[in-house]
Amino acid sequence: MMERVLCVCVGNISRSPMMQAVLQQHLGATFIVESAGLRKELAGRPANYRSVACMKERGVDLSGHISRWIGDLDLGQYRWIVCVGHDEADQVRSALSADSASVMVANEHQGGIPDPYELGMAGYRDCLALLDQVVPHVARRIREA
Repeated sequence: MMERVLCVCVGNISRSPMMQAVLQQHLGATFIVESAGLRKELAGRPANYRSVACMKERGVDLSGHISRWIGDLDLGQYRWIVCVGHDEADQVRSALSADSASVMVANEHQGGIPDPYELGMAGYRDCLALLDQVVPHVARRIREA
């Protein structure tokens, strides 16, 4: 059975879909990488158009992404849950009924992955550049566990 990894941000429309795509590339086909958000009211929305455009520049198609709420998922099926920040990780930990998953923060020592939502295309490109820096470390930690 393949190990499952969940990437989590606030709305599952910007950072976590981008992280999901980058992490999937680093982990390869032996892992299933998914994403979800903490805000129920944002579930069912497409990825932010800037996330889609930014990833398209990379050759990754996010146009079919539909946001999901973590409350609709069985969090126990994930071996790892990678969050964009400490607040998100704390909320995920409180939602877990048991300590079945290892919850981590991407770029933990620098405060996580900043939200590019209000920063235009440049902010999304910066977000992707940061993901390119930190996701290899996340992937290595997951593979070595």
